[in-house]
Amino acid sequence: MNKKKPYSIGIAGLKNGKHQFELELSQQLLDLFESELMENISGNAILHLAKSETAVEVEVELDANVTLLSDRSLREYEQKLDAHQKVFFKFSDHYEMLEDDLIKIPFNEDSIDFSQIIYDLIALSLPTKRLHPDEEEEEDLFYTTLEEGEELEDEVEDEEEEKSNDPRWDILKKLK
Repeated sequence: MNKKKPYSIGIAGLKNGKHQFELELSQQLLDLFESELMENISGNAILHLAKSETAVEVEVELDANVTLLSDRSLREYEQKLDAHQKVFFKFSDHYEMLEDDLIKIPFNEDSIDFSQIIYDLIALSLPTKRLHPDEEEEEDLFYTTLEEGEELEDEVEDEEEEKSNDPRWDILKKLK
């Protein structure tokens, strides 16, 4: 018995033209990839398909909430994700991934599995710095703004001036 994959869309019976599908995002998607990036997910992925004789153009629209862990306190919090991506499937005699958004699929392909595409879009939409909304964003030692960088530069210049005004150096300069 062939079990239908939860994030697959059957394209064999689709007529040429535009179609829309809505896939529910759940823990099942995270379990497919044994994800440690997020704790839970809920929401929808809306797929806008435009099928022709030679290709299938898909726009994936993501509207989801994910549960993340704060980098600082390890407290869970909800993060809203809203993202879009276009993917082109070109009919060919074999399967081949040419680029992230351009994939060749066999003419006789009866369905397209979107689980990897959706998961990758979610992963790329996650914030790099994960802070619980209750936590204040403190000054990060590794990143400085332009003003902070200018202040640090001024401090270095002040230190250099102090060194150049050292009377011991003045005596040595006289020896030249």
